[in-house]
Amino acid sequence: MESGTQREAKSWAMFAITGPRLRPLEVTEKLGIQPDYYHGADVKDIENMTIPSHWQLNSKLGPEFPLLDHIWDLLKTLAPVRKNLKEFTESYGSTIYASVEFASEFTKGVVLDKRTMLLLGEMGVDLEIIPWTASEIL
Repeated sequence: MESGTQREAKSWAMFAITGPRLRPLEVTEKLGIQPDYYHGADVKDIENMTIPSHWQLNSKLGPEFPLLDHIWDLLKTLAPVRKNLKEFTESYGSTIYASVEFASEFTKGVVLDKRTMLLLGEMGVDLEIIPWTASEIL
């Protein structure tokens, strides 16, 4: 870990729609967006339990970009189809999951501007920021 210096935190983000009755191919068709990953309700976990259907888009930016850039990378794809997206966000879990590496006490916090928060709210999308702990960084 760097001591006494400030550097940009590494980050990533992805958008997911999940739910037991979600039909991922319908999401793809109605939004006109190819997901980076999806699976239907027929997928099981390691304990042979059914996993809710899942449709996912990943930010295309590298980890050196600030978190807000990752969120906007996703929003630039989703905002033009937000009316069709709303059909899914009202019925299923819809979240942007993001993570930020806070490598030192000198790393700046994450601030989301009002415009970003307003658009997320309008679209019915939750935001979950998952911090990396020191033990995961070491």
